[in-house]
Amino acid sequence: MSKKHLPGIQIRIDENNSQRIRQWLSDIDWQIISDRIAKNGSITARDYKPPDGGHSRFHHLEELPTERGRFRPHYGDVGGGFEYHLRSHPQGTKLIGTCERVSFFYKITPPPLELILPNKIDIQVYEEPSEWGGFIYPHDNQFIDGENILGFYGDFFKLFHDWEWYSEDTNLFEFAFVPMSIGCLFKVLHLETNTLLDLTENIDW
Repeated sequence: MSKKHLPGIQIRIDENNSQRIRQWLSDIDWQIISDRIAKNGSITARDYKPPDGGHSRFHHLEELPTERGRFRPHYGDVGGGFEYHLRSHPQGTKLIGTCERVSFFYKITPPPLELILPNKIDIQVYEEPSEWGGFIYPHDNQFIDGENILGFYGDFFKLFHDWEWYSEDTNLFEFAFVPMSIGCLFKVLHLETNTLLDLTENIDW
């Protein structure tokens, strides 16, 4: 194995599909903000693009903002309201986005998200991103412009590798990611037996 590669799971989300995920999140944010203001007269939301260029901070909104994507509703102290389920597909990788906890909390019906990514699920991670401590993810659902990556390596991959259902054939599994502000939850489903492995079950965040 090349020195630039590590055992791990890496799923690349191309620029076009990354933009579609960003739009999906923005549409849900807007639906929540609109609904809360219409029904309750206001909502607390985080400003991710303050005009002074400073850190994001919470605001009490009583009117719809003029700029979509700038304000996001409060999804809990650590976020985690959105899940991304990925499994192999003949054309690459199927990604399904869900937000059941968000839907329950805010009482909305979000638009569906189902994408076919052109890239296959890789069984290696390229060039260890050591600053992330074993996981690769869009921090708190903040997908960047351009390509994004979901995945895990290090101790998380060792747990997966030691699992009785482990195989290098990624067609056998569905990988679920729940990005939060403090980390990311990972689960692996063995499709044939419907057996679930929670890689972050014992993590003390």
